[in-house]
Amino acid sequence: MVPIVLLRGLLRESGHWHYFIKAIKQRYPDIEILTPNVPGNGDLNQLKSPTSIDAMMRAVQTQIPEHYDSFHLVSISMGSMIASHWAHQRPDLVKSLTMINPSFSRYSSIQQRINLAALSRLFCAKQKNPLIFEQEVIKWTCPNSLDDNEKIEYYAELARQHPVTKINTLRQLLAAAKFKGETHAPECPTQVVVSEHDKLVNSISGKKIADAWNIELSCFNSNAHDLPLAEPHELAEKLLNWLYKTN
Repeated sequence: MVPIVLLRGLLRESGHWHYFIKAIKQRYPDIEILTPNVPGNGDLNQLKSPTSIDAMMRAVQTQIPEHYDSFHLVSISMGSMIASHWAHQRPDLVKSLTMINPSFSRYSSIQQRINLAALSRLFCAKQKNPLIFEQEVIKWTCPNSLDDNEKIEYYAELARQHPVTKINTLRQLLAAAKFKGETHAPECPTQVVVSEHDKLVNSISGKKIADAWNIELSCFNSNAHDLPLAEPHELAEKLLNWLYKTN
């Protein structure tokens, strides 16, 4: 089976895929899943984050072993900017592209791309301890997990182990803000997945990409930006069914 490469978004790391990977592995235990990190995040938190999506893509590419001749890209938020750029640049490698709650400046205003009130609250919480910060993150990205102490503590521990610096936070925001996105879909099968009531990014952002690119759109009746955390099993099932159907 073709491996899956998972790409996370702003301030997030490979560890944040934990629950989604478990859901995929329940269905296909032997499938290979790769989770590279953007410099500045995860186990690369000591590095400086690039200020362009292209540079982020090139940094992520170096983490994929050279013997892989193809893979599926599954991405969320800023990770979708990296993944879409990758799919356009390397059609020989990318077998399919899935973008979860994406937004590109070519198609959406800043107000649609990010809830500015949420961004302000997150910046304030970032100055406090990891537990408070991750509680605030989950409030805006996965409200149905606010009472799940296990998930919150798991996320807080990731933040303790791999803190993202203030300067890297700003550098990642700059890269995301500058990215326009392509005018057309890549050559590979491509889909957009949105949460209809996303509290952080207006779902119209993903819908506009799907409409402009004339690609498949899948809508979840959810207010979670972090759909892989909120609905790991349903999302995994839909993803795997789509991969089977399109490939």
